[in-house]
Amino acid sequence: MLKKAKKVEKDQSPVSSEITEEEKSLLVSGPAVRDEKTIIGEYITIDGSISGEEHLVIEGSMKGTVSLKKHNFAIGSKGRFEGEIHAQKVSISGEMNGSIKAEDKVRITKEADFIGEIRAKSISVEDGAYFKGSIELEREPNRKPAVKEKAQALTSPQPDKEPDSLAEKEAKQGN
Repeated sequence: MLKKAKKVEKDQSPVSSEITEEEKSLLVSGPAVRDEKTIIGEYITIDGSISGEEHLVIEGSMKGTVSLKKHNFAIGSKGRFEGEIHAQKVSISGEMNGSIKAEDKVRITKEADFIGEIRAKSISVEDGAYFKGSIELEREPNRKPAVKEKAQALTSPQPDKEPDSLAEKEAKQGN
């Protein structure tokens, strides 16, 4: 079942793990940044899409799309996911087959089994992880691509220069 983890502040008692109607409405109209997270339990299977305004951890199984643009997404070591993920930061410890679009970093742990595509600002893959796929790292807007600079240097016209070796001099004079 969905588990609701709440940050408990001083002088407060923990709140029930059931989601109330008031909390459901906060997911839609709440503040842009929330410190809460939802955990999809090990024995739960979801087929569909999830979007929200808090962090999400999947320990169960899901097939579909997850959209948490300003929040983090994680697949726990027992979790399985097939589909697309759009989140701030993504951490994979279980099995995943699909694509990831992260606004920040993607972390593939040593327990992970990943097949798919990743587009992010940075990525880390721990030793022992299985990874089969493609990675596209996004550039900072002010940074010039090094490949274009090198290609330009190779294609720019070179001034005529004197031959260096005796054989080159003789070959030039013979023409």
